[in-house]
Amino acid sequence: MKRKIDFNNRATDQVAFHNMMNEKDEEKRKEKKSKRRNNIISFFFILVMIGSLNFISSISRFDNAKVMDKAFKQSIILGLSLVIFILMCSKKFGGLFNKSVSGPLFRFSFLLGSSILFIFVALGPSSIFPTVNGGKGWIRLGSLSLQIPELLKVPFVISIAGIFARGKDTNEKISYIKNFWTALIYTSTFAVLITLALKDMGTAIHYVLIAGFMLFLSDIPNKVLYPIFFGGLAVAPVLLSFLSKVLTGYKQHRIKVYLEGILHNNYDRVDAYQIYQSLIAFGTGGIFGKGIGNGVQKYNYIPEVETDFAIANLGEETGFVGMIIVLFLFFTLFVLIMNIAGKSKNYFYKYLVSGIAGYIITQVIINIGVAIGLIPVFGIPLPFISAGGSSILALSLSMGYIIYINNNHTTD
Repeated sequence: MKRKIDFNNRATDQVAFHNMMNEKDEEKRKEKKSKRRNNIISFFFILVMIGSLNFISSISRFDNAKVMDKAFKQSIILGLSLVIFILMCSKKFGGLFNKSVSGPLFRFSFLLGSSILFIFVALGPSSIFPTVNGGKGWIRLGSLSLQIPELLKVPFVISIAGIFARGKDTNEKISYIKNFWTALIYTSTFAVLITLALKDMGTAIHYVLIAGFMLFLSDIPNKVLYPIFFGGLAVAPVLLSFLSKVLTGYKQHRIKVYLEGILHNNYDRVDAYQIYQSLIAFGTGGIFGKGIGNGVQKYNYIPEVETDFAIANLGEETGFVGMIIVLFLFFTLFVLIMNIAGKSKNYFYKYLVSGIAGYIITQVIINIGVAIGLIPVFGIPLPFISAGGSSILALSLSMGYIIYINNNHTTD
């Protein structure tokens, strides 16, 4: 009898030891998967940083002084972006942006935008608050310029994530209808402020698309979402036609040019000059492109080739193959970020990470869609590649934040 009891104890110890080893193996497996995701994100980040610097050098190659000046400025921006990326990966800084700050971030963003509007109304444009291409959301300190609407995209995503996560992690009974209307009010506030106060309709539309992406990933039933989606698709052509009549100035002109091009394939050299030259760039790029630095359209043929039409220069110099590689990299990044969102431990980080994924992929779609004439011309840069310190800084903060969440708030 005694031997039987000892045998059973040894068997129990062996089972416990086996379970403990399995748990350790599972933890190692999860840690390995987490590190793999971190490595891919970090590799992508470093790759596009190098690509961005090469791109700026390439489009300025016809002027050596311009090359040195722009490359130097871009190097400073990329260096600062790298610092922000590393800081946001840490618990000390990444942990500051949690659910509790979503409300204060919204109020801060609204206050900042309203303050800029008040300054413009009271004092008019100045060297510190200039008007750039009709937009008023800029702060310029010496040679440093910051575009406020771009910097506020991350606080906006955090705010909307906080709304959709309300009651989900605490099991509070909060109606999805209440969350929907709150998110609608937040988004409308941002969109109206940016459109009317800062005169940046393109960025305002991007905010709406980010919120729409997050909305369709929320717990709001499909019976509510599908009518919104299909209703929006049905209304879009009518809305564009209406806006082309009621808007004034360059906004009306852009919509009319877009409708003429998309409906009649009429991209003349006056009204649709940017799109016309952009399509020439893609067409002459062919399969393999003209080679890095050998593009022609950057010689002042395409306005804003450094920012809004950066993809046209890439298409001309790297061809169809290069475009496929660029799209593959962005798609891979999108899938990876959505994978992290699916493995997040709570709803706030799930919505936040998916919001960042939507933020990046919608910006890619808009930028490319504009360059090939499928979308009206908006002032939206290509993520990470286009010149524009504010966009790169905001995206770098987002990427670092994703790594922080992957390390600390995912199941594996």
